[in-house]
Amino acid sequence: MRTSTFPFLTHNLPSYCIPFFALLFLSIAMPTFAQGVPRLNSLFPAGGQLGTIIEIAIQGSDLEGAHTLIIEGEPGITAQLYPGGGAVDNTYKPVFEANCGQCHELRSPNNRSMTPAQWETTVRRMVTEKGAEINAEAQSQIIAYLTSAARVSSGGLTAALSIASDAPIGMREIRVVGKHGTTTAWPFEVSQIPDVLETESNNTPETATIIELPSLINGLINPGGDEDYYVFEGAKGQRCIFSVNAYRLNNISQQFFNPTLSLFDAKGVELARSNGFYSLDPLLDVTLPTDAFYVLRIRDLLHRGNPDSVYRLTGGVLPYNTYLFPTGGTLPNGGREVGTGLVPAHFYGPPTPPEANIVQCVIGGENLPQTEWQVELTADEHPGLKQIRTPYGIFPFIVNTHSEVVEEGLVVQSASDETVAQEIAPRFTESEILFGAKCSACHELRSPSNRALSAEEWERTITRMSNKENADITPTERDRIIAFVAQEAQRLAELDARQLEHTQHLTTPGALSGRISEPGEVDYYRLTMSEGTSLGPWWVISPFDNIDEQGFDTVYPPEIEIDFEKEYVGKEGRRIGWYKTDSRGENVFSNVPEDDVTGYALTYLESDRDQNYLLSLGSDDTIKIWVNDELVFSKYVHRPLRRADDVILLPVSKGRNKILVKVTNGYGPWGFFADIGGYSLTVSAERLNSPLSPSLTLLNARGEVLANNAGVGGRRNAIIDYSFDEPGVYAVRIEDIAGNGGPGYVYHLDARPTTPDFAISVTPDNPNIGRGGTVLLEVTLQRRVGFTEPIRLSVENLPSAITASESAILSGTGVTQGYITLTATPDAELTHRVVQVVGAVTTATGNQYRRTAIPVEVYRIQNNDQTVQRKNVVVSVTETASIIVSTGIEEVVVTPDTPIDIPVTIERQSGNRQNLNLTAVGLPFGVRLQRRTTVLRKRATEAVLTLMPNIITTGTTSNQLRRNPFVGAQQTLPYTFVINASVGQRVVASSPAIKLWLGRPENSGQDAILGGN
Repeated sequence: MRTSTFPFLTHNLPSYCIPFFALLFLSIAMPTFAQGVPRLNSLFPAGGQLGTIIEIAIQGSDLEGAHTLIIEGEPGITAQLYPGGGAVDNTYKPVFEANCGQCHELRSPNNRSMTPAQWETTVRRMVTEKGAEINAEAQSQIIAYLTSAARVSSGGLTAALSIASDAPIGMREIRVVGKHGTTTAWPFEVSQIPDVLETESNNTPETATIIELPSLINGLINPGGDEDYYVFEGAKGQRCIFSVNAYRLNNISQQFFNPTLSLFDAKGVELARSNGFYSLDPLLDVTLPTDAFYVLRIRDLLHRGNPDSVYRLTGGVLPYNTYLFPTGGTLPNGGREVGTGLVPAHFYGPPTPPEANIVQCVIGGENLPQTEWQVELTADEHPGLKQIRTPYGIFPFIVNTHSEVVEEGLVVQSASDETVAQEIAPRFTESEILFGAKCSACHELRSPSNRALSAEEWERTITRMSNKENADITPTERDRIIAFVAQEAQRLAELDARQLEHTQHLTTPGALSGRISEPGEVDYYRLTMSEGTSLGPWWVISPFDNIDEQGFDTVYPPEIEIDFEKEYVGKEGRRIGWYKTDSRGENVFSNVPEDDVTGYALTYLESDRDQNYLLSLGSDDTIKIWVNDELVFSKYVHRPLRRADDVILLPVSKGRNKILVKVTNGYGPWGFFADIGGYSLTVSAERLNSPLSPSLTLLNARGEVLANNAGVGGRRNAIIDYSFDEPGVYAVRIEDIAGNGGPGYVYHLDARPTTPDFAISVTPDNPNIGRGGTVLLEVTLQRRVGFTEPIRLSVENLPSAITASESAILSGTGVTQGYITLTATPDAELTHRVVQVVGAVTTATGNQYRRTAIPVEVYRIQNNDQTVQRKNVVVSVTETASIIVSTGIEEVVVTPDTPIDIPVTIERQSGNRQNLNLTAVGLPFGVRLQRRTTVLRKRATEAVLTLMPNIITTGTTSNQLRRNPFVGAQQTLPYTFVINASVGQRVVASSPAIKLWLGRPENSGQDAILGGN
């Protein structure tokens, strides 16, 4: 326990002065090469109260010539930007000198480095606390003079933000546009809690800033080990919450600001301390022991300080970890009413309009008694995420078209967990000890109780890990560990099966609001699937040859004729014919693994009409699908056999449909799964601002794991796409990955038939293009299900002088990126505009899907890329780029036997004489540069980069090294790549983007290779 003496607390607190703090503006020197990305490093203050005018100081880099401030988000804020420098407006200087000339705190703006907002706060305090006799008009005139002087003396950038009294509360994002383009975004919060602005020097208990609770303090930890103190009067028994928002405002701040928050009593005894609650942001939850004055202290944990160490500190009898429950509801025409079972005495909110569905909810949280709330859903609303505004904050709410239910309560455990555990006790004690000794430190093998894998998946994982050089596991030890884990998986499955006897049933399609109410809780729900269709039985013929990976493109007899009576010549001259089987998976061709083989499977499907099914596929390794002799899917890949690795549209006609599957194998076990239909099971937590990190597991009625997924669809959401091969009872298991829980750990479970969908993101979110120059947009595929066609990429709402290259995300193995170049004409207008990056798909059946990319800012911490979602993509045209990169080629065809030279020309502007690193971005798998990086010396302007085919002919299925990109290449659109010229993190892309096709060897011609007569 730390103690110190605070004698000032025995005096009359309002008589104490609060001196000033210095706000330093950061200046970063840039090389003469193309300017770096204009950045906002901080805003101070980082928020404001409804109905006020806030003057903010703007810190950043490459802000020269700033002329426009952009506010992204909901309306209600207007802005006036004030560039630094210029002349002081001395109109009201005489008023200042007459009233403030003898005041110690207001002596001269030239002697104090304070922001305009801090000068205003100081003037108001001199009147209210010191009793200065200055009328309202003179106060305004003095503030105007001091504000002008502060802007000039700081030399920095400021802006006045007018926040309307009816502005929606919540976060906005602010950007600045200047000579070098548009900056990165920084958050600005609109709140309804009274704001207090820190004024220096409050870095000792004796000079602590006086606050009244509740309050929201805008503060800054200055360089030199600054500490900020605040004093307030509290009452015995008050449960006060003090929460710092710093890391959540700016994740990059973790490099220089780790706030720590302490509470002291009047004698200097430290009552509580927090070094982090919301990640690095501290929170104190303290019940005050007596009526007295208390002191808060905030500082950096390592006694650092930085002009960008901005924080917002809320304090008072306030709630935290708040939540709205249930988390979703049904539209009036979608399903039935949802309720918690409570009958409230009254509801907050406006009267209910006609044709509205009422969702009866509660708002809860720490330090907040449950409060009833109603959510109104009207017929004209659309499914998706709705923001519910309440006096306790803004809550995301999921709107659905199908029925919603609520978790019935805490999970009902088995009659006796202890009894069950004894009945199903682990028996391999020695193997368990061996597992603990060899595998407990391994991230992937920590414990079979902590990861929802099947016994087969555990076996593959253990085998793979034991083959690593540093594994120190002998083959005998590996087998014993596998045996232990297999038994443990079986034991856990039996426990789950017992658990499922008591679980709540969820109607499908449908949705459910639930929560992990306490640490370690696991929720189970039963699902009844009325449909489950596995294609089959199958007629099978194998093995044909697959030497040198040629089987995928070789046309064997089943692609030409189907004759169940005929024999054919197979691999190594074997006589083979068709045979019928009900086997699936690894046993569909044989129960003996074979290397370098090709097999075919044939079945027929009856349909009462023309329609499209969703077909879920898994294969080891490559796969092709024909429907009625039309090729509908082709994928060259090396992978282990899993269900639903691919989900595609299966077009069938009325009557009998012929379905032919071709699988080639490189090494070891092989086979395929093909299931019609499917469900998407989604657990949303991040979308609801819930702290839950969900793990979602799909089980069969015996408790065996069918699938598990965590963190797909977002860092704290989970999605499983699965096809059920037969109707029956299944279950899902939901838990927190780290075993955490509490009332606010809410989630939304959605179970609905899988539909074609995709999601994409784009970076950078602020592309700045020099006249005549080019920048590169990277579009990343987050999820693709239900189609195999390329996703065409475009940019909408571009200024007329900017053109976007044609691009697409292709459907090849491992392809998750597409690249778009934006090129400005040499005489383009210097302008900026919000644009949308759009992905569009037209399927073979004529269905069209469009999705707008989520803007993502990428930044680096300790040489690792970190991301944060932003609201918009803003494109800007700037002055002529320092260098312009061009290539002499617009389209290439890469073949396995011919390198291709790419000539690159650099046009250096303004005497640029720096060495440049030339690399390629966007090359598909199987194509590489002869040299990964080519250095162009400082006076050189030309270079030649050589593309090389990259065929890997060795390796196994498990390590996935064996690839030939020229086998199975069926492009309908080209890949696109560019040449980047860079110095450090500053990059300029080439123009135009180069189209790339993967071609066949020159001597192969256009005809397919025939074999196996």
